[in-house]
Amino acid sequence: MLSIAKLMAPLSTLCRIFPILWASSRKWTLISTGLMVLEIVFGLAVLFLLKQLVDVVTTMLSSEGPADGIRYVLWAVAATGLCSLGFLAARGFSGLARETQGLLVSESIDKDIHERAVRADLAFYESPRYFDTLQRARASGNQRPVQVVNNLMLLIKNTLMLAAIVVLLATINWMLLPLLLVAILPALLVRLRFTRRLFDWQHKRTQMERRAGYLDWLLTSDIHAKELRLNQLGDFLRERYAELKALIREERLVISRQRTIVEVGVSAVATAAFFSALGYLAWETSEGRNSVGDLVLFLLVFQRAQSMGQELVGQLSRLYEDHLYIGLLFEFLDVRPIVSEPDYPLPLPTRMSTGVRFENVSFCYPGTQREVLSNINLTIRPGQVVALVGANGSGKTSLIKLLCRLYDPSSGRVVLDGVDAREYSLEDYRRKFSVIFQDYGKYADTVRSNIRYGDIRQPEETPLVEAAGKKSGADPFIRFLHSGYDTPLTRMFDDGQELSIGQWQKVALARAFMHQSEVIILDEPTSALDPGAEFDLFANFRERIDHRAALVISHRLSTVRMADYIYVLDQGVIRESGTHNELMQQQGIYCELFNQQAHHYRKVGT
Repeated sequence: MLSIAKLMAPLSTLCRIFPILWASSRKWTLISTGLMVLEIVFGLAVLFLLKQLVDVVTTMLSSEGPADGIRYVLWAVAATGLCSLGFLAARGFSGLARETQGLLVSESIDKDIHERAVRADLAFYESPRYFDTLQRARASGNQRPVQVVNNLMLLIKNTLMLAAIVVLLATINWMLLPLLLVAILPALLVRLRFTRRLFDWQHKRTQMERRAGYLDWLLTSDIHAKELRLNQLGDFLRERYAELKALIREERLVISRQRTIVEVGVSAVATAAFFSALGYLAWETSEGRNSVGDLVLFLLVFQRAQSMGQELVGQLSRLYEDHLYIGLLFEFLDVRPIVSEPDYPLPLPTRMSTGVRFENVSFCYPGTQREVLSNINLTIRPGQVVALVGANGSGKTSLIKLLCRLYDPSSGRVVLDGVDAREYSLEDYRRKFSVIFQDYGKYADTVRSNIRYGDIRQPEETPLVEAAGKKSGADPFIRFLHSGYDTPLTRMFDDGQELSIGQWQKVALARAFMHQSEVIILDEPTSALDPGAEFDLFANFRERIDHRAALVISHRLSTVRMADYIYVLDQGVIRESGTHNELMQQQGIYCELFNQQAHHYRKVGT
């Protein structure tokens, strides 16, 4: 059975929910509370007036003065009708107020989730914890906080009304009161026990649910549609999805079957107790020890009490369930970034004077012990084009993440003009860089927006968008799209158009050129471009980037040779550095790679 501590745990959840509720919808919180109070008052008044009406009718049946009694009965009926009308109106408008309140709270929770999502460290996104935590937060739902408050308010209302019914039952026969405990308490304990069991099962099955969702996405998305058909993966993936869903379904049904059997048994006991009490009262009435009014009142009130008791059980169960799921939501909202703002950030120089430098930087990804970068020393000076060369997995992209402060070094430091990057405002420091990653984004939006996302501070109709499109070489094909720069780049919505991989890369390049940063970082910027487009891009590369500093990562060494300085990265360590000519003279890794690539372009024979 559940411990007292677990039963009291929802109180801690309420302490966090009420501030959210109050901050998001103060007016509607007050209105909802006021209407709930009116609903309680009118509901209790109806019960009281019904009792008075039964008493008057019972008295009239046993006396000889019907005139005054009839007048009183009519007034009681009218008052009961008015209170019933008030109760229905209060309940209706209370539901409207709760719905309005729920929408506002939902928007507030969504805002908080999005704020945490964009502020969380990149490390959080690159771990299973992100997918599990976000899945659970989404499963908990942005409606949970207001559901807790609604359930609590309904719980208070039904508790007060149930208390009034207890008083009415006591006026009939106090021995009937234990029947309420028999009808309510076992059902409550059973419901709470299975609520916790179902929650624990769902918590353990998060990754299995995600895996099933992933398979569903594979089967229905357009990204893998070609390979699924060519490789005949459809039936295989469908079977794997069906197996997972069948396992999930069977495990859940085991819990549901057990809960149903136990609840039916508890309900049978409660029903037997009710009809035993009814038989006892009927016998008492036939013996003249109770009035017919008492028997009628018991039928009306006890059924109402049993109904409210069941509602009470449901509300307590939902309150406990909401507490469990909101804990998952709060787990996500409690995520705090490790890469954070300094308490007192130093002013960032308007223009770099000495540039950015890595000083003995080593780095391990969080939760791992293996160094992906070891003792890195690297400099990017203002206006200098630096190239980074290395095999896949050598640590090139990790170096970019450190340079942009998506991560902080495990040891050593990254400095800008001699000052540790951690001393500057995070947002201001990152604005020094514009980046195109190897896995660049493809936004389901217009061409103009895709490029403008490189510097969202610019106005929508800024001419910088077209200028960036021309620098990247994207402008000619954009002009041929049906709406030019206003063409939606997606098949998800009406009038959308899809681009080739090479065209997408040019749009991503334009996004990097859009931001007038001091350092441009290009990670495999020409991997999807044809040789002609690549040649055009780098033929006048310095003019295209307005003679700003640049860090270029590329496997194509014909591109790299135009750099002012080249670093060769191998297994997280800088093995060689220098100009193209210097590295060729060293006859090392760079020279070997360059000769291997050049071999296929050399003229053999005549």
